Amino acid sequence: MPTFWRLQRDEDGADQIKAIAAYLWQESFDGQVPQQQRGDAQHGSELFHTRGCMACHSIDENGEHVGGDFAANLTKVGQKANFDYIVRWIYNPRNRWAPYCPREHRDLTPQDYANHNLPFVFDTEQHSRCPNDGAELQVQNMTVMPNFRLPITDARDIATYLFSLSQPESYPDTSYLTDASLHDRGKALIKQYGCAGCHEIRGFEDEQRIGKELTTEGATPMERLDFAMLTNDAERGVDPLDQNNHEEWYTHQGFFTHKLSDPAIYDRGKEKAPADRLRMPKPFLTDEWRTALTTFLLGSVGAEGATVPQTMFYNPSDRRRDIQEGWWVVKKYNCMGCHSIQVGQNSVLMGLPLYQTPDWRDQLPPRLSSEGARVDPNWLLRFLRDPSLAGPQSASAQSGNAQPSTNNAAAAVSTSAPPVAGANTGAAQQNSQQNNQAAQQADRSHGELPPQPGANNNGVRTYLRARMPTFTFSPNELQKLVRFFMAVSSQEDPYIPQQLDPLTDQERLIARQLFTSGTPCLKCHMTGNAQHDATAIAPNFMIAGQRLKPDWTFRWLLDPAQISPGTAMPTGLFRQEGDRWVTNIPNVPQAVQDYQGDHAKLLVRYMMLMTQDEQQRLLSASPAPATGGAAPSPAHGAQQQGQTAHGQKPVSRNIAPQNRGRPKTSARVKNYSSRSPVVAYAVAHRAG
Repeated sequence: MPTFWRLQRDEDGADQIKAIAAYLWQESFDGQVPQQQRGDAQHGSELFHTRGCMACHSIDENGEHVGGDFAANLTKVGQKANFDYIVRWIYNPRNRWAPYCPREHRDLTPQDYANHNLPFVFDTEQHSRCPNDGAELQVQNMTVMPNFRLPITDARDIATYLFSLSQPESYPDTSYLTDASLHDRGKALIKQYGCAGCHEIRGFEDEQRIGKELTTEGATPMERLDFAMLTNDAERGVDPLDQNNHEEWYTHQGFFTHKLSDPAIYDRGKEKAPADRLRMPKPFLTDEWRTALTTFLLGSVGAEGATVPQTMFYNPSDRRRDIQEGWWVVKKYNCMGCHSIQVGQNSVLMGLPLYQTPDWRDQLPPRLSSEGARVDPNWLLRFLRDPSLAGPQSASAQSGNAQPSTNNAAAAVSTSAPPVAGANTGAAQQNSQQNNQAAQQADRSHGELPPQPGANNNGVRTYLRARMPTFTFSPNELQKLVRFFMAVSSQEDPYIPQQLDPLTDQERLIARQLFTSGTPCLKCHMTGNAQHDATAIAPNFMIAGQRLKPDWTFRWLLDPAQISPGTAMPTGLFRQEGDRWVTNIPNVPQAVQDYQGDHAKLLVRYMMLMTQDEQQRLLSASPAPATGGAAPSPAHGAQQQGQTAHGQKPVSRNIAPQNRGRPKTSARVKNYSSRSPVVAYAVAHRAG
């Protein structure tokens, strides 16, 4: 948000601010929403520090900003925002209070739906058209903040924690906000200053930007750059911003630099009516940022004004274009806040004090540098739509904006093809009593929070505290992301899944022995059993067949540390013998020794063709999972750095009931050592 210098310099600047604020207040949402109760601040702190919020946001701890800088610092959000609003925003930032109709230029009400005997339901799937005129509705807030699929109690707890970080301030009297006489002036000022160029403001839905097009600004002839009364000073090297600078600045660079430093500079010495003064606000820019912006403008000359051949422009048409387009999506949604996407690139979470201990490093989200080589692109597309993998029920309202109706009869009415105005007039007249009842019930449901678009967990790694949230990607963005990961890993497009030979009974028996003899795979991997999964630190094999690519899985089994340095997956499980890889465990069963095929490839086929019954057989034949140790807490990592997790009192160690009992690294090493010297050495080396 830049500084609007005119509001500070004009004599009536304070009155202008009041008029703008009054208009915004009077044109804000006027419906009734349920009041939110305060929650548990300590639990909210645990969630805020572990769910992934700090990959984008920061808070102040011990006088320093801790967290990411992609989004706002939230230390003082309690002094600014309404508690009920923040709870709803945390619960689902895409959720709108009401759908907006672009033809009618207003938010619709439950009565608009009741007039057509329809429930007050709006989403991106089957309820996206206006019941009055059939226009496509805006049913989502336009934000890049994702939805963590939290229950409302967790959203209240996080909001309560954030509001506890600051003390409410006292403000001057604001009774002017309801002064109707300020409304029209406020609207005129908003139009004059171009506020709607960045913000969504009621009454300015069709407003255009007030600034000039800058695509070819660098090619503007010098005589068209308005130095105004400073032309002579610029030619003589008299700099009003730097008395020590005596160099001529009558250049494109000089014009841009001074404009960015002080947008009002070219009004100096002029007598102008207030409405005619320059309107560009003053952005906060460091010297480095100002230089970067100036350089960008100097290079914005367009294809015709360029002094280099067109062939020198980077406009790839091969797979590099997929990388270029996908990278914009990665940057837009700050995927690098949680994930390491490039080799050598650390995520924001990697640098937080919480993740500096071995146990918490195991809690980091996975590296994605080889994601395209690892996963099936069709599976990845489904996962990006719903990271909770909750099934078809989670896809019914991708936006999470479906408003539940309490009227079963009204809810049964299809809205897939909403009628235009007047189409249901006869039916409405015949059923006016039913319509009124539906409208009343819709009024009561108005403002209620809709169900979350997915489950309250990670779909692949439920043991991770950091949550892969639901990003409401557009279909185009989904395709670009999948193609990006494929192109980065040099994968063939289109992808043709590898056909695996079915297992014979003998091969299945041998693979089962590989799983249970010396390589305690199910000690680490999830199985779907809640008691077992409480100590798991790796995904379930049941989704391997649809999720992973066989070739990548084979390379992973041979040397996982080469693909993901620091992984807890042990290395050295196989050794090369001629042109095949054989198991490297001690006391190899005779049936495994007699098998002449490749042991690693056999294990890949076995995992890819895993069934529920086969997994149960493995569980009954595998050693019991480790039970010692306690789950790491946010305070555990931070206190080893000499501070609490959030700069206040220490956080409870019992964060999530489903994760209690997860063994520490030392406990896992102790249990592994009784099974396999190879695995025990590998895990102990990892723990060290």
